[in-house]
Amino acid sequence: MLPQRDQTDSGSRGPEVAVPRPAMASERERVPEMPDADKSPVVAIANRLPIRPGDGGWELSPGGLATALRPVMRTRSGAWVGWDGGSKGMPATLPGLRTRLLPISLSVAQVRQYYHGFANATLWPLLHDAIEKPRFERGWWRSYQDVNSAFAGAALAALSDCQGAIAWVHDYHLALVPRLLRERRPDQPIGFFLHIPWPAPEIFARVPWRQEILLGMLGADVVSFHAERYRDNFVRACASLLADVGVQVNGSTIVLPDQRQVSTTTAPISIDTAEYRRLAADPETAAQIAGLTDQFRGRSLLLGVDRLDYTKGIVERLLAVEALLERRQDLRTKVAFLQVAVPSRDNVVEYRTLRAAVEGHIGRINGKFTEPGSDVPVHYLHRSLPSEQLAAYYAVADMMLVTPLIDGMNLVAKEYVTVQHARHGSGSMILSEFTGASSELREAIPCNPFDTEGLSLRVEHALALSQSARRAAITAMARYVAAHDVHRWVARQLRDITAAARTGGRARMDRQLVAASQPGPARSPGPPASRSRQGRRPDGARRH
Repeated sequence: MLPQRDQTDSGSRGPEVAVPRPAMASERERVPEMPDADKSPVVAIANRLPIRPGDGGWELSPGGLATALRPVMRTRSGAWVGWDGGSKGMPATLPGLRTRLLPISLSVAQVRQYYHGFANATLWPLLHDAIEKPRFERGWWRSYQDVNSAFAGAALAALSDCQGAIAWVHDYHLALVPRLLRERRPDQPIGFFLHIPWPAPEIFARVPWRQEILLGMLGADVVSFHAERYRDNFVRACASLLADVGVQVNGSTIVLPDQRQVSTTTAPISIDTAEYRRLAADPETAAQIAGLTDQFRGRSLLLGVDRLDYTKGIVERLLAVEALLERRQDLRTKVAFLQVAVPSRDNVVEYRTLRAAVEGHIGRINGKFTEPGSDVPVHYLHRSLPSEQLAAYYAVADMMLVTPLIDGMNLVAKEYVTVQHARHGSGSMILSEFTGASSELREAIPCNPFDTEGLSLRVEHALALSQSARRAAITAMARYVAAHDVHRWVARQLRDITAAARTGGRARMDRQLVAASQPGPARSPGPPASRSRQGRRPDGARRH
């Protein structure tokens, strides 16, 4: 169980952040010109700032959104609004970056209620198909509203300083921000990208504040998802849960009561393939590869790399390895499985329980199958790895097990095939059908991770594949990833936001002209924010 909120917070919103008051029509800021997607500044709004303390001072965080937006931060002006994580003395920017860093400070109560509470104990499990039961606490919801207002206030200030900027809001932590920006800047180009899954409407409907969350996201011009099934679930949620407030669905477009149109798109995020090819050829990586090759000589190395989270299917993966070794005694000294589990949310009871379960299974499997004088069959690292070391593991692994129970995308799959191809490898990859990556990497061996016996049979099948078949699959997937890298993803997202904002601006002008030519009261702009009630690859791309 998570720590309970302070009793003093039970009757009203906490005083920790200043909540911007609603703007009068005369106060609303206007955006006189629509930006050029190729040149305009970008104001990114995300839960965390993209930097961390390093040995030589502050540095850009590795992986994730920071890596995706690195080219934007280097070539365009703009800002990044994010939580400072409790760190002090953050720089205003980093050398080589044109983006200003605008930290948001949160109180201990807000970290507990907004971050650990509503974001990660309510929305995270809910949006992952309620694979763990979400908790609904009104105090958490109030804190979530307050913190989203604080982020929106900082973003509004940044947008005022960056003429013609695109506002790009990221992920489930900040679902209310697009609407808060829209209320103050009606013509502002706004995009929202969800980096995790979106569940079926019947699951999302469980959250008491479902309308507020949906309408918050619909403040954007474009709402984007990794996979078509997530986009479709969102559209169906809008159709079923917002019909009584005048929202209509027209294909992939959501039409709001004031006739403003919101586009929904599928835009799978990717990796910087050039960076991973560089890592594959790095001398430090080569030294690591030599050591790992010696360590696992004579055995086929199976690899799992995940954040330690209940959505990643680590326990099910271990049970599949156990089933394989139980069935195939001859493999007990010929196969090794290495699980890298990056620490995550160690202060949350559920995650400490998961870690104990994972480590308990590993100890039991090793005790059961280790032969006298032989190495253990399961190796385990509970830590994050430097980029060069991780690339070395990718290069040496004969098989990558990417088997989450559900995942928005899973970039590990793309990293593995890129490094393998760069090193002229012939590894194989087993990929959960419940990942966003499965709709792109069609040459991977698909699996249902809930079927542990079936997963063990997939591993056995992959071990028997010919080298030529494995290499052909790796080559096809690596080429696809290279043609759809993170730079293409960023360019497309910014282009889509700009195009949708232009369309929305023209539609708004048309409505104003029609309203001016007809007598009678103006139409309501929509429901109040506080109202609540209880086969092909993406973009039609061909396979290579």
